[in-house]
Amino acid sequence: MNFFSSAYKRRNLYFVAAGLLMIVFSGCTKLETTRLGGNLLPGSDGLITDTIMLPVSTTSFIETDTAYIAKSADHLVGFINDPIYGTTTASMYFQMLPTLYPYSYPVSKDSLFLDSCVLSLAFSGSYGDTNAISKVNLYKITDPTFKSNVKYHFNQAANFSTADLLGSASFSSHSVRTGYKAAYKTDTIYNQLRIRLDNTFSQWLLDQDNITGAFQNDSIFKTYLNGLALVPDSTQSGNALHYFSLTGADTKINLYFRYKMRGVTTTTWDTTVRTLTFVNDTIRSANANKIYRNYNGSLAKPTITSGQPAPMAYVLTTPGTSVRIKIPGLDTMKNRPYIIHRAELVARQIYQGPSAIEQILYQPILHLFSYDADGNTRHIPYDSIGYAGLTYSSTLGTYVYDINTSYTGGIPSYITDGSGNTVAEYKLNITRFVQNIVKGNATNRDFKLSAPNYATYSDGYQSGAAINSLAYGRVQLGGGTHPTQRMYVRIYYSKE
Repeated sequence: MNFFSSAYKRRNLYFVAAGLLMIVFSGCTKLETTRLGGNLLPGSDGLITDTIMLPVSTTSFIETDTAYIAKSADHLVGFINDPIYGTTTASMYFQMLPTLYPYSYPVSKDSLFLDSCVLSLAFSGSYGDTNAISKVNLYKITDPTFKSNVKYHFNQAANFSTADLLGSASFSSHSVRTGYKAAYKTDTIYNQLRIRLDNTFSQWLLDQDNITGAFQNDSIFKTYLNGLALVPDSTQSGNALHYFSLTGADTKINLYFRYKMRGVTTTTWDTTVRTLTFVNDTIRSANANKIYRNYNGSLAKPTITSGQPAPMAYVLTTPGTSVRIKIPGLDTMKNRPYIIHRAELVARQIYQGPSAIEQILYQPILHLFSYDADGNTRHIPYDSIGYAGLTYSSTLGTYVYDINTSYTGGIPSYITDGSGNTVAEYKLNITRFVQNIVKGNATNRDFKLSAPNYATYSDGYQSGAAINSLAYGRVQLGGGTHPTQRMYVRIYYSKE
């Protein structure tokens, strides 16, 4: 073989060039799906890239939330004392009604004898200390303004008097889940909170009839009993919020009673039950869930009330707090010959402690909105494929935003900070938006970082599914000027 032929030289030149290219690639930043978390723009894997870090400005604020709770949603009751955010007090208001009118008992009133009356609530779960003992009190609502067709915001509720106490219960999440035996059943009752009602009220209920009493029709019944208020006793409650389904099969008032069955020659006794339930429509049962956040004395209050950029950023799940984010450096990206492979807002939790609190008050799923020129909350332009894609909901009968949380990056991952604490890290995806800024198709915007129950937008649409359970989760993040864990934007790009 001729080692000096033209063909051989060309082949050697190819291998030399290939080797040099491999050296160049090994010395540059190579995009790795496993490190960046996926969701790269098409064709980016394996490209030679550089990285840009852009500073941000973060201003935390108390969210003005105009949302309301749906009748079919889980309602919550309980009390939490959190050193970062202060106290949360949640109370439930609802109407339990006869299934139909006129409502009747099997025999005349003089043959009825009370056993007991119990409110049971279908338990869905808890947030906070699952072993903490919570005490709740149940009151009668006579407020005539409590209406089934009114949508009550989280700071609204019916009026009641503490003199109208109907019953109390002390329980923990663990005890409700574990279950207990009831005298009238052979099997164990699970996932129900049961409150025995006052005998005077129970006897009043048994004494009603459909001729002159409360059981004639819906309007008359509500003049006697216009609902129930379930309120936590903050002096005897641990750090826990408890969630209940008003529309669950186990949510009802059971009135247990005995009655005489008179035969021709003998009289026997029978024991039975009559039930009041929550009716899931806009005509019958009213509902409200008042959630009061008291920030006084909390670590967050100076920052969330200042209206100024700060080293810390506070995000508390609905109804709570959000962060306005400015990224002035995005304006410097315009008309550059860049291909954006990944752009993300990076935020890390600042561990506060004590560990007993951090282990029970979890970090929420975060969601990133943008503000338009009029200050309205919108989806992120060009990233709507993942942040807010409109789909039709046959259940709701309207269009809703389909939020892809795996695309948005709002689900936290966990890392270890410099002190060995496990903390949450978020990487919010803004890749397509930044690429269109580079191309000149988009202009810079401010962003809102929050942890909503449902993502609601100024165009009247909302997410089709809940992003976080109501009041479930909080996180303390490093802000734009934090000394060690700043929030920032990281951009992976290559040149065209």
